[in-house]
Amino acid sequence: MMKINNRIKALMSVIMACFMCVGVLFSMKTDAYADSSKEYVYDNAGILTSDEVSKLKSQCKKVSEDSECDIVIITTNIGHDYSAMDSYLEQFLDNNGYSENAVIYGVDMKSRADRIFERGKAYDSMSASKLDSIREASEKYLSDDNYYKAFSKYVRNMNMCMTTSIVKKLTYKMWIKLLIALGVAVAAVLTMMHNAKARMTVSSTEYTKDHNFKVNDRRDIFINTTVVKRHIEHNNSSHSGGGGGGGSRSSGGHF
Repeated sequence: MMKINNRIKALMSVIMACFMCVGVLFSMKTDAYADSSKEYVYDNAGILTSDEVSKLKSQCKKVSEDSECDIVIITTNIGHDYSAMDSYLEQFLDNNGYSENAVIYGVDMKSRADRIFERGKAYDSMSASKLDSIREASEKYLSDDNYYKAFSKYVRNMNMCMTTSIVKKLTYKMWIKLLIALGVAVAAVLTMMHNAKARMTVSSTEYTKDHNFKVNDRRDIFINTTVVKRHIEHNNSSHSGGGGGGGSRSSGGHF
Protein backbone atom coordinates (compact mmCIF):
# COMPACT_ATOMS: atom_id res chain seq x y z
CA MET A 1 0.00 0.00 0.00
CA MET A 2 2.80 2.38 0.91
CA LYS A 3 4.66 1.53 -2.30
CA ILE A 4 1.57 2.35 -4.41
CA ASN A 5 1.10 5.66 -2.59
CA ASN A 6 4.72 6.53 -3.29
CA ARG A 7 4.19 5.78 -6.98
CA ILE A 8 1.13 8.03 -7.06
CA LYS A 9 3.08 10.84 -5.41
CA ALA A 10 5.93 10.38 -7.87
CA LEU A 11 3.53 10.46 -10.83
CA MET A 12 1.87 13.62 -9.53
CA SER A 13 5.30 15.22 -9.14
CA VAL A 14 6.12 14.41 -12.77
CA ILE A 15 2.81 15.92 -13.92
CA MET A 16 3.46 19.11 -11.95
CA ALA A 17 6.98 19.33 -13.38
CA CYS A 18 5.57 19.02 -16.92
CA PHE A 19 3.12 21.88 -16.32
CA MET A 20 5.93 24.02 -14.91
CA CYS A 21 8.02 23.37 -18.03
CA VAL A 22 5.10 24.37 -20.24
CA GLY A 23 4.75 27.57 -18.25
CA VAL A 24 8.42 28.37 -18.77
CA LEU A 25 8.06 27.78 -22.53
CA PHE A 26 5.11 30.14 -22.77
CA SER A 27 6.97 32.80 -20.79
CA MET A 28 9.95 32.79 -23.13
CA LYS A 29 10.04 35.64 -25.65
CA THR A 30 10.90 35.03 -29.31
CA ASP A 31 9.57 38.21 -30.89
CA ALA A 32 12.81 40.17 -31.11
CA TYR A 33 13.45 39.46 -34.79
CA ALA A 34 10.59 41.19 -36.61
CA ASP A 35 11.27 44.82 -37.54
CA SER A 36 8.29 47.17 -37.55
CA SER A 37 10.07 49.43 -40.03
CA LYS A 38 10.05 46.74 -42.74
CA GLU A 39 7.19 46.78 -45.22
CA TYR A 40 7.32 43.09 -46.21
CA VAL A 41 4.67 43.60 -48.95
CA TYR A 42 5.25 45.81 -52.04
CA ASP A 43 2.35 45.91 -54.47
CA ASN A 44 3.97 47.93 -57.24
CA ALA A 45 1.66 46.39 -59.86
CA GLY A 46 -1.46 47.43 -57.96
CA ILE A 47 -3.16 44.03 -58.01
CA LEU A 48 -4.12 43.99 -54.31
CA THR A 49 -6.56 46.08 -52.32
CA SER A 50 -5.29 48.15 -49.39
CA ASP A 51 -7.02 45.78 -46.98
CA GLU A 52 -5.34 42.77 -48.59
CA VAL A 53 -1.95 44.47 -48.40
CA SER A 54 -2.50 45.21 -44.72
CA LYS A 55 -3.44 41.60 -43.97
CA LEU A 56 -0.48 40.21 -45.88
CA LYS A 57 1.90 42.56 -44.07
CA SER A 58 0.67 41.27 -40.73
CA GLN A 59 1.06 37.68 -41.90
CA CYS A 60 4.58 38.26 -43.23
CA LYS A 61 5.65 40.07 -40.08
CA LYS A 62 4.37 37.26 -37.85
CA VAL A 63 6.05 34.51 -39.89
CA SER A 64 9.29 36.53 -40.13
CA GLU A 65 9.21 36.81 -36.35
CA ASP A 66 8.58 33.11 -35.81
CA SER A 67 11.12 31.90 -38.36
CA GLU A 68 13.78 34.58 -37.81
CA CYS A 69 13.84 34.98 -41.58
CA ASP A 70 12.41 37.87 -43.62
CA ILE A 71 9.34 36.77 -45.63
CA VAL A 72 8.75 39.30 -48.43
CA ILE A 73 6.25 39.77 -51.29
CA ILE A 74 6.60 42.06 -54.31
CA THR A 75 4.56 42.60 -57.47
CA THR A 76 5.96 44.41 -60.49
CA ASN A 77 5.04 45.38 -64.03
CA ILE A 78 8.56 45.51 -65.48
CA GLY A 79 8.77 42.45 -67.68
CA HIS A 80 11.55 40.65 -65.81
CA ASP A 81 11.89 36.87 -65.99
CA TYR A 82 14.37 34.06 -65.32
CA SER A 83 17.83 35.08 -64.05
CA ALA A 84 17.14 38.78 -64.61
CA MET A 85 14.21 38.57 -62.21
CA ASP A 86 16.32 36.65 -59.67
CA SER A 87 18.94 39.40 -59.76
CA TYR A 88 16.24 42.03 -59.35
CA LEU A 89 14.73 40.25 -56.33
CA GLU A 90 18.10 39.76 -54.65
CA GLN A 91 19.05 43.39 -55.23
CA PHE A 92 15.68 44.49 -53.89
CA LEU A 93 16.34 42.67 -50.61
CA ASP A 94 19.74 44.33 -50.28
CA ASN A 95 18.49 47.80 -51.13
CA ASN A 96 15.62 47.67 -48.62
CA GLY A 97 17.54 46.52 -45.57
CA TYR A 98 16.54 42.86 -45.43
CA SER A 99 18.87 40.37 -43.79
CA GLU A 100 20.88 37.55 -45.30
CA ASN A 101 18.15 35.24 -44.01
CA ALA A 102 15.35 36.10 -46.40
CA VAL A 103 12.91 34.76 -48.98
CA ILE A 104 10.99 36.90 -51.47
CA TYR A 105 8.10 35.98 -53.77
CA GLY A 106 8.01 38.13 -56.89
CA VAL A 107 5.16 38.33 -59.42
CA ASP A 108 5.59 40.28 -62.65
CA MET A 109 2.30 41.08 -64.37
CA LYS A 110 3.91 42.01 -67.70
CA SER A 111 5.90 38.80 -68.23
CA ARG A 112 3.37 36.71 -66.25
CA ALA A 113 6.31 35.24 -64.36
CA ASP A 114 6.41 34.32 -60.70
CA ARG A 115 9.64 33.49 -58.90
CA ILE A 116 10.73 32.78 -55.33
CA PHE A 117 14.27 33.73 -54.35
CA GLU A 118 15.70 32.52 -51.04
CA ARG A 119 18.99 32.83 -49.22
CA GLY A 120 20.64 32.11 -45.86
CA LYS A 121 18.42 30.23 -43.43
CA ALA A 122 15.67 29.82 -46.02
CA TYR A 123 18.14 28.11 -48.34
CA ASP A 124 19.29 25.79 -45.54
CA SER A 125 15.74 24.95 -44.38
CA MET A 126 14.24 23.48 -47.55
CA SER A 127 15.15 21.57 -50.69
CA ALA A 128 14.75 22.76 -54.26
CA SER A 129 11.78 20.45 -54.75
CA LYS A 130 10.08 21.84 -51.66
CA LEU A 131 10.58 25.38 -52.93
CA ASP A 132 9.07 24.37 -56.27
CA SER A 133 6.03 22.87 -54.56
CA ILE A 134 5.46 26.05 -52.53
CA ARG A 135 5.57 28.18 -55.67
CA GLU A 136 3.31 25.83 -57.62
CA ALA A 137 0.76 25.79 -54.79
CA SER A 138 0.45 29.59 -55.07
CA GLU A 139 0.78 29.73 -58.85
CA LYS A 140 -2.58 28.05 -59.45
CA TYR A 141 -4.30 30.90 -57.61
CA LEU A 142 -2.41 33.45 -59.70
CA SER A 143 -3.86 31.82 -62.81
CA ASP A 144 -7.34 32.46 -61.40
CA ASP A 145 -6.47 36.11 -60.63
CA ASN A 146 -6.87 35.35 -56.93
CA TYR A 147 -3.71 37.19 -55.96
CA TYR A 148 -4.41 37.56 -52.27
CA LYS A 149 -5.04 33.83 -51.92
CA ALA A 150 -1.82 33.06 -53.78
CA PHE A 151 0.31 35.24 -51.53
CA SER A 152 -1.44 34.10 -48.36
CA LYS A 153 -0.80 30.49 -49.36
CA TYR A 154 2.87 31.30 -49.89
CA VAL A 155 3.15 32.85 -46.42
CA ARG A 156 1.43 29.89 -44.73
CA ASN A 157 3.67 27.37 -46.51
CA MET A 158 6.75 29.33 -45.54
CA ASN A 159 5.53 29.36 -41.97
CA MET A 160 5.36 25.56 -41.91
CA CYS A 161 8.81 25.17 -43.48
CA MET A 162 10.68 27.99 -41.80
CA THR A 163 9.49 28.17 -38.21
CA THR A 164 12.55 26.90 -36.36
CA SER A 165 11.86 28.17 -32.83
CA ILE A 166 11.81 25.22 -30.44
CA VAL A 167 9.25 27.08 -28.33
CA LYS A 168 6.92 27.49 -31.31
CA LYS A 169 7.25 23.84 -32.25
CA LEU A 170 6.69 22.57 -28.73
CA THR A 171 3.71 24.84 -28.17
CA TYR A 172 2.06 24.18 -31.55
CA LYS A 173 -1.58 23.26 -30.74
CA MET A 174 -0.48 23.04 -27.12
CA TRP A 175 -4.03 22.94 -25.77
CA ILE A 176 -4.59 19.62 -27.56
CA LYS A 177 -1.32 18.21 -26.23
CA LEU A 178 -2.16 19.33 -22.71
CA LEU A 179 -5.60 17.74 -22.83
CA ILE A 180 -4.15 14.42 -24.02
CA ALA A 181 -1.39 14.49 -21.38
CA LEU A 182 -3.86 15.41 -18.66
CA GLY A 183 -6.23 12.62 -19.69
CA VAL A 184 -3.45 10.02 -19.65
CA ALA A 185 -2.20 11.25 -16.28
CA VAL A 186 -5.65 11.21 -14.69
CA ALA A 187 -6.35 7.72 -16.04
CA ALA A 188 -3.04 6.45 -14.64
CA VAL A 189 -3.66 7.96 -11.21
CA LEU A 190 -7.23 6.62 -11.04
CA THR A 191 -6.04 3.16 -12.04
CA MET A 192 -3.37 3.14 -9.36
CA MET A 193 -5.84 4.40 -6.73
CA HIS A 194 -8.31 1.70 -7.72
CA ASN A 195 -5.66 -0.99 -7.41
CA ALA A 196 -4.59 0.40 -4.05
CA LYS A 197 -8.16 0.08 -2.75
CA ALA A 198 -8.56 -3.53 -3.96
CA ARG A 199 -9.63 -5.72 -1.08
CA MET A 200 -7.42 -8.64 -0.12
CA THR A 201 -9.20 -12.01 -0.49
CA VAL A 202 -6.76 -13.91 1.74
CA SER A 203 -5.65 -12.91 5.23
CA SER A 204 -2.88 -14.20 7.47
CA THR A 205 -5.37 -16.27 9.51
CA GLU A 206 -5.85 -18.61 6.54
CA TYR A 207 -2.38 -20.01 7.18
CA THR A 208 -2.39 -20.18 10.99
CA LYS A 209 -4.12 -22.29 13.61
CA ASP A 210 -4.99 -20.71 16.93
CA HIS A 211 -2.90 -17.71 15.85
CA ASN A 212 0.17 -19.92 15.67
CA PHE A 213 2.02 -22.01 13.09
CA LYS A 214 4.33 -24.98 12.94
CA VAL A 215 7.30 -25.47 10.60
CA ASN A 216 7.13 -28.95 9.09
CA ASP A 217 10.06 -28.74 6.74
CA ARG A 218 12.96 -26.41 6.01
CA ARG A 219 15.52 -26.69 3.23
CA ASP A 220 17.84 -24.65 0.99
CA ILE A 221 17.59 -25.27 -2.76
CA PHE A 222 20.21 -23.96 -5.21
CA ILE A 223 18.44 -22.51 -8.26
CA ASN A 224 20.92 -20.62 -10.43
CA THR A 225 23.91 -18.30 -10.52
CA THR A 226 23.77 -14.90 -12.20
CA VAL A 227 26.87 -13.35 -13.75
CA VAL A 228 26.81 -9.65 -14.66
CA LYS A 229 29.30 -8.37 -17.24
CA ARG A 230 30.09 -4.67 -17.49
CA HIS A 231 31.78 -2.96 -20.42
CA ILE A 232 34.62 -0.65 -19.35
CA GLU A 233 34.47 2.63 -21.24
CA HIS A 234 37.70 4.14 -22.56
CA ASN A 235 38.24 7.87 -22.88
CA ASN A 236 38.54 8.13 -26.69
CA SER A 237 36.78 11.42 -27.46
CA SER A 238 35.99 12.73 -30.94
CA HIS A 239 34.56 16.00 -32.31
CA SER A 240 32.81 16.99 -35.54
CA GLY A 241 31.35 20.25 -36.75
CA GLY A 242 29.63 21.80 -39.71
CA GLY A 243 29.89 25.06 -41.54
CA GLY A 244 27.27 27.76 -41.71
CA GLY A 245 24.83 28.58 -44.50
CA GLY A 246 24.92 31.48 -46.95
CA GLY A 247 23.71 29.89 -50.19
CA SER A 248 20.83 31.03 -52.38
CA ARG A 249 18.28 29.37 -54.61
CA SER A 250 15.33 30.31 -56.80
CA SER A 251 12.26 28.70 -58.30
CA GLY A 252 10.27 30.14 -61.16
CA GLY A 253 7.33 29.57 -63.45
CA HIS A 254 4.50 31.34 -65.29
CA PHE A 255 0.80 31.80 -64.71
